[in-house]
Amino acid sequence: AARLDPAVAMAPAPRFEHGPFDRLIGALRLSQPAMMILRGLLRWPLRAAMTTLGLAFGVAILVASTFLTDSLDEVIDTAFFRANRQHATLILANEAPIGVALAARDLPGVLAVEPQFDLSVTLRHGPRSKRLAITARPPGGDLARALDAQGRVVEIPRTGLLLSRHLADQLGVERGDSLRVEVEQDRGHGFDEIVTAVTTQYLGLGAYMDLDALAARLDEAPRATALHLALDPAELPGFHAAIKTLPEIASSVLLTEIRDSFRGTISENIRRNTILFLTISVLITSGVAYNGARIQLSERARELASLRILGFMRIEASSILLGETAVLALLAQPVGWAIGAWISSAMVAGFDSDLYRIPLVLKAANFATASLVTLAVTLASALLVRRRFDRADIVAVLKTRE
Repeated sequence: AARLDPAVAMAPAPRFEHGPFDRLIGALRLSQPAMMILRGLLRWPLRAAMTTLGLAFGVAILVASTFLTDSLDEVIDTAFFRANRQHATLILANEAPIGVALAARDLPGVLAVEPQFDLSVTLRHGPRSKRLAITARPPGGDLARALDAQGRVVEIPRTGLLLSRHLADQLGVERGDSLRVEVEQDRGHGFDEIVTAVTTQYLGLGAYMDLDALAARLDEAPRATALHLALDPAELPGFHAAIKTLPEIASSVLLTEIRDSFRGTISENIRRNTILFLTISVLITSGVAYNGARIQLSERARELASLRILGFMRIEASSILLGETAVLALLAQPVGWAIGAWISSAMVAGFDSDLYRIPLVLKAANFATASLVTLAVTLASALLVRRRFDRADIVAVLKTRE
């Protein structure tokens, strides 16, 4: 000031003109506390952005953890209720004529029988190959079925191969492409087959053919290696007693036992992971929200105390402090949803293997749960800071250190 020319120092102050931001605030007709909250956020944009991102990660972690429950429910429903509807599967000791299915109807409690023939092969398409078993079933089966991505039943074609999507991607084929089928069970020849359909399968790899069509390719009569059965639950003891006396039966598999065991194992793992992710999310959210509000209180304690002196009520003064945290928490929700959806899709890709795959099932309830939890934790953290402000000595806060 001393170095200024007298004429400059004594010049009148420039006329104040409202800028675009001032005109925007005037158009919104915001209250005084709301204007203070908005100015506080715009004054420190980087800090506001980092706080929003931290709260968003808390939301994202919960979204990524809760989607697993719905995805695995979809796997169980598809694999054990809609695709495989049989109560039991009998594995034959040796290949048997198709007429063995008719004989199985005489077993106690058997309501329906569908034969299945499994043939070990190597599928080749150019330089790519995959060793697995082709599953051959009769047309019109109702116990063991193939489904498409929308859950609709896909009939096994009279000619050609029906492949699961994961297997088709591994071989690099689509509908209409030709595959070389090399038989591995001392049958001495292979054949070319057209891929006529692609289906969805979450457990294992699938290659399916019509039972009569495969038998014709092998120049053999139709045969069976397994039987799918629909049973009367009241007759299960008699059924088990009967199959124990049959040397043709190598083993039996009850789908209800497999389903219950699978669901129990998965549910326990999901419960543990959910608790872990929930703990991490709460720690991140509470840490970011509390520290952000605490920093604001330290920086603006004198300003807030001055508002109390000017006649603002306690709730009005503290609402300015908590309002910034509330605005950032609300802005973090859609960001967290987007990050959570991206993490969920990455997890689905990571789980993709020959043994199993999981679908990406994101429901509104997943996002709502994540938001409610993070908003509740943010509110609790902010109230702790408000309690600290309410207990502060206004006179002590307003004193200026010498």
